[in-house]
Amino acid sequence: MVKKQAPEAPERYAIVTVVLPGPDRKRAPAPYLFRVTYRNPDPDEPGCLMTWVVSGGREEYQIAAERTADGYVNWHCTCPDAVYHGEHRHAYCCKHVHGLQALFDTIGPPVRRERSVA
Repeated sequence: MVKKQAPEAPERYAIVTVVLPGPDRKRAPAPYLFRVTYRNPDPDEPGCLMTWVVSGGREEYQIAAERTADGYVNWHCTCPDAVYHGEHRHAYCCKHVHGLQALFDTIGPPVRRERSVA
């Protein structure tokens, strides 16, 4: 008799909508969807904390939050604005990163939940 294992449930990640200046020349407010694609199970350790896919503009972009060894968080985005300005100004953040940072300022940083022991 062969025992079948139940398939593992996929990890659940959130999708958040943030209104940002749009991609057109008038920069009319437009909804952007931020979908979490990775979350580090140990967010206090140096390395990649979380990654998101951003859609709603002309193209999809990726954002990554990276914790440094000294505890700071560096933000990376693949949008052309961040790539171009990032080469010239180290501290530059694009509208996608600013929108995500503003969201965390509003709701607080992600908190690691501990499983309760029954």
